[in-house]
Amino acid sequence: MSGDDRLIHQEVRAAESRVEFALAGLLTLLVGGTLAYVHSLFAPLVPPRELWTWTGAMAVVTAIMLIVPLAVYFRQPDAAQIERFWSPLGKVVAVLFDLTVAASVWMLLPYASEPLQLLMVIFYSAAISGQVVATAESTGTIAFGVIAVFGSAALFFFQSETVYANSLAIFLLAFGALMIGTGLVLKHAIRTAITQRLRAEAMSADLADALAATHAERDARTRFIAAASHDLRQPLQAAMLFFRQVLRAADPERQARAAQGVERGLEEAMVLLEGMAEHLRLESGAMRAACEAVPLATMVAALEAELAPSARRAGIDLRMARPARAAWADPALLTRILRNLVANAILHSGGRRVRVLVRQRERIEIMVLDDGTGIPPAEAEALFVAYAQGAGSRRLGYGSGLGLAIAREMAQLMDGTLALDPRWQRGCAFVVTLPPAPLPLAAAPAPDVEPLPAMPLAGRHILLVEDRADTREALAGLLRLHGAEVHACAASAPVAAALAAGLRPWAVVTDWDLGRDDSGAQVLAMVRAAAPAARAIVISGDATSETAAQVAAAGAVLLLKPVPEPALLAALA
Repeated sequence: MSGDDRLIHQEVRAAESRVEFALAGLLTLLVGGTLAYVHSLFAPLVPPRELWTWTGAMAVVTAIMLIVPLAVYFRQPDAAQIERFWSPLGKVVAVLFDLTVAASVWMLLPYASEPLQLLMVIFYSAAISGQVVATAESTGTIAFGVIAVFGSAALFFFQSETVYANSLAIFLLAFGALMIGTGLVLKHAIRTAITQRLRAEAMSADLADALAATHAERDARTRFIAAASHDLRQPLQAAMLFFRQVLRAADPERQARAAQGVERGLEEAMVLLEGMAEHLRLESGAMRAACEAVPLATMVAALEAELAPSARRAGIDLRMARPARAAWADPALLTRILRNLVANAILHSGGRRVRVLVRQRERIEIMVLDDGTGIPPAEAEALFVAYAQGAGSRRLGYGSGLGLAIAREMAQLMDGTLALDPRWQRGCAFVVTLPPAPLPLAAAPAPDVEPLPAMPLAGRHILLVEDRADTREALAGLLRLHGAEVHACAASAPVAAALAAGLRPWAVVTDWDLGRDDSGAQVLAMVRAAAPAARAIVISGDATSETAAQVAAAGAVLLLKPVPEPALLAALA
């Protein structure tokens, strides 16, 4: 029997016992009145010593039968106590009652007339019937009572010489068998009723818990939407106001500062949107970790290339180690975690240096260090709570309070951890721990990343595929600013025509969802057939793991919309 079944069985037995104790208390009142009446009937017939011996024993048993139900009523024992003590005690009292009633057959009936004997048979039948009702849970106790009382009476009448003695004996045996059968049926009926009641109560409790959880989830989502809407309005409001300054400012220096404000506001809005999407995916359980052996040198080099421009603009000396080690992790999730930690250090630390170091003990430890103002100890754990912000981000006006909470949950998906090391006193030290993995044979420490040239795409032919006209125009313009020769298309059909006309792009940048019956997968297949060496970049707003897997299988790099300019250039270069 399982633990849950055992508890249910215990509760059912306890409920049965409570009902039986209540019925036994009522039966005791009838027994007390009957005892007094029987004593008065036999007082002229039975020697006083024998009569008072039986009456006294019966009175003691009757008193116990009254005290036990009262004790159960006032003490209110739990199911375990009833099963362990009170239910066995009730059976003992029932056995004493049966023995005392059976004793009356041999102590009182020999002195009774035939009419009085018939009256006693009625009393015996009533006593056993009451016991069947009061102790239906214990068929063993009922069977003992039938054998003790009816068996004794039947044996007495078989030995008697009265006219109806044999008939009474047979009646008592048949009635006793009927009482045992009735007890079995009654036990099953009571147990079924109590079991159904307990199950109904359990289902009602489960339903109440489910409703409470649903209400709590609804309230949490309402708070999330309210907080997200509020936080998203802030950078968009700032970007809009800075944009008006760009249009109206006559001073070039002021115009440049306003342009930086627009860029900063839009970047912050992008970070907020990414964080909200990832938060919802984590909450729903839709995010999964596809772990593999990840060469850290390659990942760190790509990340440094992506974040180096932001670090230079912020006046931060950013350096990342190139360890010849591998971690067992999901490459996309680990990149997201490290990008968040390094970007936080660049924006919020208030320091001048950021370092990324790696060491291996029992597990891989990736440390992101800065020499900034640090985190007060009282705020350390709150940093990992959704929508909590450190003092630095509040002071600067940046941050949604989602990044670190999401990063920790991502680390846990990979059997890792993310924590703030309190021993670091000169700023902050965030430590990501992950299981180690063998370094792939083809992996080697990545070379140091050189800064991108002023025109990194000069003379490069880039095929751009985007179904939205405004996005296609903006992206083509950006690539042309960096020297690229862009051939822009809205779908795969013009791509096929361009490739048939001799276009051989150096790189292809395509949206993944190009509308009904069209996709970036078709574009990549065409380009691979015509220009196998072309670099492939997929830009998509679909952050699901299925899309990531399909893009990886196509041999392309996935960038999620909105894509920052440095990330796009780093992916191409």
